[in-house]
Amino acid sequence: MEIEFSCGDCRTVNRSDLESEQSNVCCASCGKSPGQVSAFSNPETGIHKCIICGCRDLYVQKDFNRKIGCAIVALGAVLAPFTRLISLFVCAFIDLILYLVLPLITVCYRCGSIYRDFPRNPDHEGFNLGINDRYRSAERADGADSGARDRK
Repeated sequence: MEIEFSCGDCRTVNRSDLESEQSNVCCASCGKSPGQVSAFSNPETGIHKCIICGCRDLYVQKDFNRKIGCAIVALGAVLAPFTRLISLFVCAFIDLILYLVLPLITVCYRCGSIYRDFPRNPDHEGFNLGINDRYRSAERADGADSGARDRK
């Protein structure tokens, strides 16, 4: 099991490999620890809330680097005139294979923490733009409030 997160105190990006549910997650830089994994997940149903921020809104997606995906599509598009569009079909086939082979990860809407190799929680669905917008607008409102306080 692996957790990739940004520390709430020092903003350091961390990647923690965990051996068991009893393992503690802690920041490599400042040492802050939100607690044991077992307090936030269970072996049957997976993660029920974010270990880092406590948010219950999580989503699942394929563990795939978007930059690589865009590069594959761009390469297929650039080669399309020279290959009579065959390169686009090859890229679509590569995309299908990657979709079938790559595992699912769980991601937190609030802090963006990534959970790999945890059991999938059936309550978590794919990305929902409405839920994401709710958290992004709350961040903007918090930023505007702190800016107003700074000016006073």
